[in-house]
Amino acid sequence: MIYSFRESIFTEGRRGFIRIPFNVWDETSLKGNIPCRVTIEAQAFECKLIPKGNGNYWIPVPKKIRTALAPEDTYEIVMEPIEALSRINHHSPYSRENPVRKIDGIEAIPIQAGLCGHCCVAMLAGVSLADVVALMGEGHASWSKIPEALDYYGISYAPKAVYPRGGTNPLPPCCIVSNDNRFLLWYQGSFCGVSHVDPKKTISYREVFTD
Repeated sequence: MIYSFRESIFTEGRRGFIRIPFNVWDETSLKGNIPCRVTIEAQAFECKLIPKGNGNYWIPVPKKIRTALAPEDTYEIVMEPIEALSRINHHSPYSRENPVRKIDGIEAIPIQAGLCGHCCVAMLAGVSLADVVALMGEGHASWSKIPEALDYYGISYAPKAVYPRGGTNPLPPCCIVSNDNRFLLWYQGSFCGVSHVDPKKTISYREVFTD
C-alpha cells in the first residue's frame, strides 16, 4: 500500500523529521521500526520509521535531502512500507577481487561522536567521511551495517567478531574495535583518530584483512 500526504520538515537536535499525520498501526497493521521507501519532491530514499507511541511515527529525513528543502514549506510525501531496506552494497563498483584500494597505510580521521563507525570505514577505504555518510546514512552504525559498507568497498574482513575478556587479547594488525560504546580502528599497533582508549572497555573486534 502506498500512502501520500502533505507535511513539513521539522528539526530536533541536528536531525530532521516528518510527522506522519495518521495512526500507522491502524492504517498498515504494522508495528516496530517499519522499513519504508519515501519520496519527497521526486527525491527518494529508504528509512525505518521511528515509533513515538500509540501508532504515531516520524520519518527521519536524510541530511542531503533536508538541506535542499525549506523547512517552513509543506511537501507532497509518498510513503510505501517495504519488507526490508536495500543493502547498501547494492550496485557496488567494487568487489573482493577489485577493492577500492590496497590497505597499506591509514590516513587518520578524528573519531566523531555518532559517526564513529563511518569514520572507521572511511579510513579503511581511503575516502572522505562525507562519502561514507552518504553511503551508510546518518545515525549510529552497527556490527550489521559496517560489514555492508566494507562489502561495498570490496574490503575483506573476518566473518565473525571476537569477544575478548577484559580487553586483554592481543589485537590483529588491522581491525575495527567496539570499545566503550563506540567503534574504533586499530592499525599496526595503535588506534587511529583518537587519543585515549581504555583496553578494558573493549567489547569486541572484527579483523580486517590487508593482504
